[in-house]
Amino acid sequence: MNAVLYPLCAGIAWISLLFKLLGRGRGPAAIAVELFYLFMGLTFTISDPRVWALIGDVSGVPNLALLLSQGSVIGVAATQLAALTYWELPADEARPKVRNQVYVFVGVFAAMAGLFALADLSTEDTTTAVIRYADNWRYALYLLLYVTAFAVAQYSLVVRCLRYARAVEGRWLRTGLRLAATGAVGGLAYVAARYADVVAAPLGLDPLAWEPVARLGAGLGAILALLGWSVPGWAPQARALRDWVRDFRAYRDLHPLWAALVRANPDLALDPAASRTAVRDLDFRLHRRVVEILDGRRWLRPDVAERPGDPRAEAAAIAAALAVRDRVGAASAPAVDPSDTDTAWLVRVARAYSTLEQR
Repeated sequence: MNAVLYPLCAGIAWISLLFKLLGRGRGPAAIAVELFYLFMGLTFTISDPRVWALIGDVSGVPNLALLLSQGSVIGVAATQLAALTYWELPADEARPKVRNQVYVFVGVFAAMAGLFALADLSTEDTTTAVIRYADNWRYALYLLLYVTAFAVAQYSLVVRCLRYARAVEGRWLRTGLRLAATGAVGGLAYVAARYADVVAAPLGLDPLAWEPVARLGAGLGAILALLGWSVPGWAPQARALRDWVRDFRAYRDLHPLWAALVRANPDLALDPAASRTAVRDLDFRLHRRVVEILDGRRWLRPDVAERPGDPRAEAAAIAAALAVRDRVGAASAPAVDPSDTDTAWLVRVARAYSTLEQR
């Protein structure tokens, strides 16, 4: 599971960090989110067994990667709380609160480092070190400190993200906060499994039995958190790209019907030589194409209803009218701004007209 889920989480984190760094936001909240991506990337990169072993070989300290990866998890929690604090409060009020939070998490990590050194985890274990030493009381204290700090942070994230999601405007920000809260719930599942690791040895239980819960909670929770914190940034761009693709296809599909009308009456078009496709100024070009088709339709059939029904029937009627038209005239009515309904309907008419032309 680690071989697939953890590298996936690391990849998402590093890519998210890159896009965030290339973005425009540089306020305290944006910096906190960038650090969140950084710590998330470190957490899952260090947890890769190959990187884990390399850190042990280079440092000469067995299982040092355990402390570094779990320290990065503490950083993940701290930066999320910092970002929320900067979103919720004015900068002057948020700054001292964030500073105090940082002091607390730095203190937790310092205590973890001290307990890690005392625990003497001398045998390198790249896959199960987190549970292998649970019967070592110094390591058990280390693990309890780590998961308790993380649990408090995750619970706070769930509560604050959901509360903030109800208060803010913006669909994508609300969605992102809810995803982040769901990711924190996954973190709490990871915490529950780690608490169980501590009591497993005294009770004679095998912690490997619930290790998949810990790994799924950590991995899936991290993916949801990464998506949650990144959605407000990339979702509007993704939606804009989707709309552009829709308009590009509409402009292209309208061309056969538009071209047929312009051949019959070149005065209908601002640019009778317009190409089948367009990339630049697509909004304006699509608007013009729809207006010109509507003008041509009224010129060709001046008594037609403004909002006809079946696109196939309309396409057949236009084709029949063009077939018997023996003169060129001008548009019989001024242009009317098209609505989204006009565009979508005309695209269906144009596709039906293209089908008729191909017969």
